[in-house]
Amino acid sequence: MTLYLTSGFWQLAELGTMQAVALARDPDTDVAGVTYAWARRYLASDPGTALAVVDAMASSRTAIMQGLYLQGFAENRVFAVGLEPPPQMWLFEWDILTGDTATLDTMYAIIGADRVEQTIRQGDDAVAAVHRMREIVEGASSLGWRDGARQQLLDSLDYEASTLELLNAYRAMFLYQAEWHDTGSADAYTRWQTARDAFASASADHLERYTGDVEHPAWNLTAAELGVERADRDLAMAWIARALLALTLAWLLIGIFSARTRLVRRPGAAAARATWIASTRPWRAQESTLGLDDLDKALIVLVPGALLVGTRAVQTSFLAPAQLAITLGAWAVFVALLLLLVRGRAAWAALSAIGGVIVLRAVLLLFALAFTGPGGYWFGFWTDPVRRTVYISLAFAAFLWTFVAAGWALAARLGARRATGVVLAAVGAGLAVPAAIIGVIGLERALTVWNDQLGLLPWGLARILGITTYLEIPDATAWWAAAFGAALLAVGLLLALPRGPRAQVRR
Repeated sequence: MTLYLTSGFWQLAELGTMQAVALARDPDTDVAGVTYAWARRYLASDPGTALAVVDAMASSRTAIMQGLYLQGFAENRVFAVGLEPPPQMWLFEWDILTGDTATLDTMYAIIGADRVEQTIRQGDDAVAAVHRMREIVEGASSLGWRDGARQQLLDSLDYEASTLELLNAYRAMFLYQAEWHDTGSADAYTRWQTARDAFASASADHLERYTGDVEHPAWNLTAAELGVERADRDLAMAWIARALLALTLAWLLIGIFSARTRLVRRPGAAAARATWIASTRPWRAQESTLGLDDLDKALIVLVPGALLVGTRAVQTSFLAPAQLAITLGAWAVFVALLLLLVRGRAAWAALSAIGGVIVLRAVLLLFALAFTGPGGYWFGFWTDPVRRTVYISLAFAAFLWTFVAAGWALAARLGARRATGVVLAAVGAGLAVPAAIIGVIGLERALTVWNDQLGLLPWGLARILGITTYLEIPDATAWWAAAFGAALLAVGLLLALPRGPRAQVRR
């Protein structure tokens, strides 16, 4: 509205127009002279008062350049997912303060740990520049001001000061947080907590003063607050991950020791032994499940199931039920169909193999989470290509091994063809059902909910551009995945059928 010279303090927008036109006509134009002409025409007819305004406006460049930009990042040309993000990447559009790990961790990595304090001081300089501007205007002569111009200028400077104080507290908070994830330093963690409290105070003050003010609109802090909520849980999640990791390693050690000594008389030892052997040597899965009692059978299901739930809950700081629902739902469909197609010892052999691999995968994930929690996990993912490549390779290999081990464990009873069919059918169902649900919900809507809960990509993407549009993901992707899963299910069922009059299901 201010750009149409009808509402608010539109005279500030007019200053930009006058300067742009003057510089277009003559690149050597005296900018201060244009500012003086603007001040005389729109704010104050008194020459002394207009000169004071010019003096104040001389500091505006420092305020904007240091307040809205992080120099260590903005001076670099950055590319991500095939795009070139703007140098002001922590601010989405103009009034949304982002809180996603991909943006903030990347900015820290480009700025570098050695420039964190310098970057924060630049924010302090921006705030000081605005306060200096306000002091000059407030101390200027009261003569010659046009109706309401003085108060409008002071109100605008107050708004700018509030905004830059908010942004300065936020930059310190996310830089110190990233420094903690990067170094594990207790001092960095303490600095982050102090900066977080400062941001909470600045944001509360900003929202209280400017919510509902059309001429000075409050910033949208939803994404930033979601990021703070996740960050607050990082240390607690790290400790939970460490505890779960210790328990998981204990379970593995029991299985390894029992497998070597065959001392499986202690409660649960036989289950640990079965999952260890079946996951590492699935061709011996049938042998490993011999003599299991009811407790051991229960533990074969409960221990991996509890780890699957626990690791995913910790990875998402207990804040992403959508991720948990899709992950657990896919696994539930996979296991349910497998059990529907297989009975008896073959089923327990497959469950032992699947459960054992889940335990092994849990060790990898919990190790990554044990340092500084989910925040540290994503920090390494976004900023360290070597760690990211190694982790993805190991995690994906273990994921594929789940199905190979399950099929191998079944092959001893069903034969290679039928075992492959059972696993393919279960995988197809586990893919088709969640994908179809996402398709019904809508891919964009599902990704928006998922991203809001995890905070991986800018929160404003869904609100302004759309995640699928921004990342060029076809809308029908979920349905394609569902169709592919259905095809796997059909092929698997055909392979799983017994052939010939002599074919029998072994139990």
